[in-house]
Amino acid sequence: MPTALRPFSPHELPPGVAFVLALALLGGLSLGNHYGINVCLLFGPVLIPVAVWLVAFSRAPEPLVKALLSATLISLYDVSIKLYGAGSHDDEGQGLFHFLLLLGILPAFLLLVAALDQQQSGTRWRRRLAKLLFLSLLFAHLELTPNLGLGRCINCH
Repeated sequence: MPTALRPFSPHELPPGVAFVLALALLGGLSLGNHYGINVCLLFGPVLIPVAVWLVAFSRAPEPLVKALLSATLISLYDVSIKLYGAGSHDDEGQGLFHFLLLLGILPAFLLLVAALDQQQSGTRWRRRLAKLLFLSLLFAHLELTPNLGLGRCINCH
């Protein structure tokens, strides 16, 4: 008898493949922004959870690995936009970008929590530690790089 697919679960990709696909998704978004398609910033809150969804529902058995890969994806996206995004990087733009980034992180965290609890991989303590690791890594990243790229002007004419 075939097993039913879990809700919100893709076909359980290997973690490396899921990470590369998610990286390509967010990398394409950053590349589009670099070449002046500023509407790509508005897709961030939608595509960040999609990228985390790919990693969170992958076949990686360890919840800490899923949390680490998910936080790494979001941090790399943040750095790429701050350093290579088109336009003048001023305080208002940084504030708007951080707002859009946080709008994407919230559903991404909820997806990660759902994936960890649904898959029941690892002990309850390790799943809680993975959730805390995800939040603390992103908090540390945003605290260490709040003004990264401030004052830059990419593709300004």
